[in-house]
Amino acid sequence: MKKYLLSIIASVAAVAASAIFYHFFVKWNVALYGLSIALYAIAAGCLTARFAQNRPVVRGIVAGAAFAAVFVGFTYLFNNVIFKETNPATAAAIVIAATAIFFIIYYCVISKGRQKKAWIAAIAFVVSAVLTFGSAFGDIQNWYYSVHYVRVATPIAGKTIIREPRAIVEDADFYVSPDGDDEGDGSISQPFATIERARDAVRALDKSDRNGITVAVKAGEYRTDSLTFGAEDGGTEQCPVTYCAYGDGEVVLNGGVTLPRESFTGVTDSEVLGRLPANVREKVLAVDLWSLGVTAEQYGKIYAIGSYNTAAKYANGKWVGDMYCELFIDDVRQTIARYPNGDEYLRTGRVISEGEGREGKNGVKSGFDDLTDPSPDVYKISRSLAGRIGSWATLTDVWMFGYWAFDWADASTPIGEVDYKNRTMSPMFVSRFTPKKNAPYYFFNVLEELDVPGEWYLDRDHGVMYFYPPEGFSETSCVELSLSTDNIIKCDADYLTFDGFTIKGTRGDAVSVTGNNVTIENCLIKNVAGNALLIDGYHNLVYANEITRTGKGGVIMRGGDITTLTAGESRAENNLVHDWSEIYETYQPAFTLCGVGNICAHNEIYNSPHEAITYEGNNHLIEYNLIHDVNLLTDDGGAIYSGRRWDWYGNVVRYNLIYDLGADGHRPVGIYMDDAIAGQTIYGNIIINAPNIGLQLGGGQDLTVHDNIVINSYNPITFDDRGLNGLSGDESNSFYRHYKQNGDVWQTLWASPWQSETWRQAYPQYERYSDDFSDTDNADFVLNPGHGQVTRNLLICERKTIGDISDAAYKYSVIEGNAVYKNKALKTLFVDPANGDYTLRGDAAIGFDIDVPAMSEFGRY
Repeated sequence: MKKYLLSIIASVAAVAASAIFYHFFVKWNVALYGLSIALYAIAAGCLTARFAQNRPVVRGIVAGAAFAAVFVGFTYLFNNVIFKETNPATAAAIVIAATAIFFIIYYCVISKGRQKKAWIAAIAFVVSAVLTFGSAFGDIQNWYYSVHYVRVATPIAGKTIIREPRAIVEDADFYVSPDGDDEGDGSISQPFATIERARDAVRALDKSDRNGITVAVKAGEYRTDSLTFGAEDGGTEQCPVTYCAYGDGEVVLNGGVTLPRESFTGVTDSEVLGRLPANVREKVLAVDLWSLGVTAEQYGKIYAIGSYNTAAKYANGKWVGDMYCELFIDDVRQTIARYPNGDEYLRTGRVISEGEGREGKNGVKSGFDDLTDPSPDVYKISRSLAGRIGSWATLTDVWMFGYWAFDWADASTPIGEVDYKNRTMSPMFVSRFTPKKNAPYYFFNVLEELDVPGEWYLDRDHGVMYFYPPEGFSETSCVELSLSTDNIIKCDADYLTFDGFTIKGTRGDAVSVTGNNVTIENCLIKNVAGNALLIDGYHNLVYANEITRTGKGGVIMRGGDITTLTAGESRAENNLVHDWSEIYETYQPAFTLCGVGNICAHNEIYNSPHEAITYEGNNHLIEYNLIHDVNLLTDDGGAIYSGRRWDWYGNVVRYNLIYDLGADGHRPVGIYMDDAIAGQTIYGNIIINAPNIGLQLGGGQDLTVHDNIVINSYNPITFDDRGLNGLSGDESNSFYRHYKQNGDVWQTLWASPWQSETWRQAYPQYERYSDDFSDTDNADFVLNPGHGQVTRNLLICERKTIGDISDAAYKYSVIEGNAVYKNKALKTLFVDPANGDYTLRGDAAIGFDIDVPAMSEFGRY
């Protein structure tokens, strides 16, 4: 008995030591992990006791250590190889097979018929293997669902808006025409030639005895770097000023240049021909920009792009500047010659060395802000890639764009050094975050890779542009180059309206407004590198515009006073935003609300790699928007998103229709309240085909979520406790850094007016806020998901579950009255779901306290 006992103790110690070591790297579910370890130890003890005939302690330790080594190897294989590179179903099969093999070998060979000992060890091992499998069961379910996810029918919603021809403006005060003359008087018979001249004429008028001034602009293209309107050019409440299209066709304000068809020639430069792929040499066209008067200063250099680039750290910022010029053919952004083509990406190889980025494996690095020219990351590359790079005539001005750490953190960098012998490569700029293997990236601005229709390359040293015409290119195709680096319209005035213009061709933001009571309506904003519209002030209106082909976002609307909670009362309404965020591919929403009390309503939004609407501040209203086919290239993002603040109370997200999110296996969120944001109200929304999560609540206080409909999400609702969980980490854990005492989330709260009388009256919830770290088991402790209301939501998913609700959310908030169904119940709840009508049936007894809108009520009107 003593021999067996000593052997078991030795074996348990050996296995436990390896398990403790591995826990810090694997981080399984702690309870399942601990139980499986104990059972592994019992199996090891029984096994080693079999061989502990003489010297039980020594042999027990040796045999136990051998068993532990096998266990460590198996654990490593299971967690770091199988689950990292192989789908979980395969991993599960390996676990089952390994268990069966062990049982057979142990029982038939090792036990030699000693059934009692054999069964004890075998059963312990089988149970522990099952628990090991169980600890990864969620991953297996997730994988299975992602592979077998099938969308329900796409909603039939939204309206086709047919714009009536504009009426001719017959009573304008001034007229502008492409064939006008700035020496004229601006009358309809003697129109001005430029809008600037009309602006100056308006400025000279006495507005005190007028009830309005109108400038009508006749059809044609008006080339401008920027139209600037100062305070003296604005109107008054009694006399607003309007600039509008005359009504005889499209009025285009172009910051770029339309290239004449006769300027296109075949490629004759022998050096260039030698660098082009042989099969495209006769298909590529050339344009001598210098001969057209386009200078090197106008088309600019290539500077860093991407929301998370680190270019400012290098060469005193020489790589930071305006967006490079872009080529558009028939209103479609063309692609700078890249490898690989289209939407394909290369994948980084093994990380040979990590550079001096801001955030490494052990958290934020001290001193990063003071670094200059930090050392870059180094990756292994394949033999074939090394050969391809080596075939390029030069690496000068060859760039890389990628997601070096996360799919929400894009950045570009020039290529750095390539070691062809050892097959390693470094970008010139370090990744802000810890670089990873298998990160997606591509090369661009490579003449040798100009090999498919729709690609182009600009020889900046000689002013010659080369392009491979896209499919459908013809004699009538419009070829344009963006040139301006300024806003096409820059307004610092009040009571101005811009109505009916097409605005395009800038390498910056299209329109910038600082003022009150300014309206941008019926405009088409397209083919710009920055945002469509920046607007800051009170009572402004962005109405019935179409926005497309931007390099960044759509509308950024600011207004209101945080201290007094005075509402900005600006509105973005009845707009169509589609196919945007084409250069900066993360965090470039169609609409961003900032400040206090602004409104985003009745807009239709679709086709973007990332989010549709985000907001910051207080008391905003987001309603009746129609959002679909967004978050196409990300998992960690929401169609409507806000997060990580406790001072942004009072926002309402209601009556929005969100559907068909993600693409190519990406599984984003419908409405995402990230990182413990507090004080939000969400109701009456319909979310369909958000593959991962319909409504994600990131552990915040005072989240009121009721009467929403979520259809066909893996988790209809999640409500976690990430704030409190963050306290269990250390400085290497980002959540810990945010939520620890005096962490940045606390600092933003203390820096806000949350303790003022105005705020306490508006948000009485603050009276009970607790920051007592000695009493964390308390609904009032801010890091807990306290005082939430998740009630009366209608949730339909194949798993028939409300979703992943943390124990803390159940403990500190109210989660009740939510109706959960399988997908087969759709036909009993909605009018015609098979054909996309998800209007609730009159006889659907779901107990809502609100009337959810019919499909026809969402989007534009």
